[in-house]
Amino acid sequence: MRIEASAAFTSSRPLFPLFIFLFFIPGFHARNLQQCSSSCGDLTNISYPFRLQGDPAGCGDVDFQLSCQNNTAILNFRGGKYYVKGISYDKRTIRVVDVNLAHGTCGLPYKSLSMSEATEDSRFPSLITFWQANFVNCSNAIPELTDSKVPCLSGDTSHVYVNFSNRNLFGYEIPRNCKVISRIPTSAENELNYPYNETTLKLLATGFDLRWSVECRNCHTVGLSCVYESNNDPRIFQCETMYEEDYKTLLPAAIAYLVSDRLIVKALLVRFILAPLVVFVFLLHKCLTTRKTVGNAEHVGDLQMLPKPVPCSPQGHTRNLPSDSPKQVLIAASIERSA
Repeated sequence: MRIEASAAFTSSRPLFPLFIFLFFIPGFHARNLQQCSSSCGDLTNISYPFRLQGDPAGCGDVDFQLSCQNNTAILNFRGGKYYVKGISYDKRTIRVVDVNLAHGTCGLPYKSLSMSEATEDSRFPSLITFWQANFVNCSNAIPELTDSKVPCLSGDTSHVYVNFSNRNLFGYEIPRNCKVISRIPTSAENELNYPYNETTLKLLATGFDLRWSVECRNCHTVGLSCVYESNNDPRIFQCETMYEEDYKTLLPAAIAYLVSDRLIVKALLVRFILAPLVVFVFLLHKCLTTRKTVGNAEHVGDLQMLPKPVPCSPQGHTRNLPSDSPKQVLIAASIERSA
């Protein structure tokens, strides 16, 4: 159904400020703030949307602010601290590493961070590689996991092992008397789960890549969803909006769902409440009807046992019925004896 231009403009008028905010404002900032750049140690050309703490107000976006400590850029992310090893403005990625693992030394991450938790921030909607290290603490030694034991974290009563997976471990995958105490994403897959040695430490020290998006941040700010615009280029995101055509599609589906849901409720009501009630009323009616029929029959029998009324003459006087004569009585007695 074609919508007239004037009607379409009128219906979209409330969304006009939203489009200005989502598309015009970010583009304006990008054109005017990219020229403002700073550096921290080996990380140079920190520009829009990123900025350093203490930069002029017109530089970068405060939601993408970094701090510079000991000539090292630090990102505060999901309650943890991460050294920034590089920023790609072409691929829109930032590589970070947990501060406790950055120097290739034995230890736990500063803050546990699973892959799912890493993608819950609207500024960084995706990881590049979905692989993580799981640190598992056991009260008893597990002989099969001796090679992956973390020596600096283990003792007589505590045995810590590291395991690599592409998801969070299920309960049945964790040995008895063990629990996961920390997680951290990694930049490469490790399906072999090789021993905890220098190779593992180097892998953890490389950190992991986050994909950043100002558009997704803006999208979540106005309460919308951020989705991939194209599977061929996952760097590009767009806001998930609802137009009039979507209402035409979703409304019948919603009505059908409500109708089917009510029909199911009615069917259950009839099956488990009304049907037993009808059966009970029918049996009660049948029982009462049977008792009434038996009572009427007994009443009729009582009436038959009552003495018959004596007929009256037309004048209202009682007629004397002829009784058996003595002769008839004697004949009947003789018949009974012969029998």
